[in-house]
Amino acid sequence: MVSDKALGALMFAVGIIVIVVYVWALFFAGPLAWWVAISIVALVAVGAVCVVIAWVGYTLITTPAPTPPTLETETEEIETEKIEEKAEEKKEE
Repeated sequence: MVSDKALGALMFAVGIIVIVVYVWALFFAGPLAWWVAISIVALVAVGAVCVVIAWVGYTLITTPAPTPPTLETETEEIETEKIEEKAEEKKEE
C-alpha cells in the first residue's frame, strides 16, 4: 500500500509534468499540437460539467421526495419531547 505522502508526491510530480507538457504544446510545438491541446482541455472541461449535471439529475431522480410534516407528526414529536423531559427530570431527582 502506498503511503499518503508518497501518493501526494506522485500527484504533485504528475501535475507539474502535465503543466510543463501542456505549456510546451501550446506555445512551442506548432499549430497541430496547439489544436490538440486546446481540443483536449475543451473536451475534458465540457465532459466534466456534463458529468456533474448528469449526477445531479440522477440524484434528483433516485432520491425520494421528503414528506411534508403534518400536524399529527408535530404533535407526536412534541409529546415525545415532553416524555423525554419528564424522564430526565425524574433521573435528576
